[in-house]
Order: sequence, then structure tokens, then C-alpha cells
Amino acid sequence: MKKAKAIECRATRHADMWVANVLQHGVYGHGPTLRALRSNLTQGLALVGVTTEITLVPTSPELERLRRAKAVYEAALSDAVTALAARGDTPRDIADATGVTTTQVAALRSKPKTRRPRK
Repeated sequence: MKKAKAIECRATRHADMWVANVLQHGVYGHGPTLRALRSNLTQGLALVGVTTEITLVPTSPELERLRRAKAVYEAALSDAVTALAARGDTPRDIADATGVTTTQVAALRSKPKTRRPRK
């Protein structure tokens, strides 16, 4: 069997089952839970000689809205951390003011700026 790089699959809910496919290998999977779906896909890939890590991305309009909201929050948090740091606030004060850990503050301060998500 060949070891492929990790495969990302979009999983959708149909009635009482999660379903996904790995088109490049012609494998389809299903399961009542995401864990069962991952196992089914792993077994299907093994049948065609592929072993790899599978990353499932559950999708629905509600989950997509949640991901957009999270991206907007993360951008606002990054702006707040940057502004507070520019004013000379300590990492502890920034963490207290924003409600995140000092580790997250340090990570945000060292992270390069990225493009803003659309609202």
C-alpha cells in the first residue's frame, strides 16, 4: 500500500447519515457519526491500496456561518491585541482585557497580518 498525504473530505449530513467521498480514489463513505464515517472512508481507501490520514470537514449552512463568525472574531481579536500592544499594555493586561490567555496574546503578536474575511 502507498502512503498518501492527508486527505481533506467535506462531510454532509443526509437524513441520519454523514456522507463524504474521496473522488481522486473513487471512494465513498457513510456513517451515523463522523467517527464512523472516517472509519468507513479509511476502510474504503485501504481496499484501493491507500493509507492516509483523513480530515473531515462537516458542512452545513449553519456550520459555514459559524466558521465565518469565528474568522471575523479572530480578526477583531488580532486587531485588539495589536492596538493594545502598540499602546504599551503588558501581555497580562491584554489577556485580561480580551479574555484570552497570555499564550494566545503572544501567538497573535508574532503572527503576520492576513487578509480580512468578508462579512
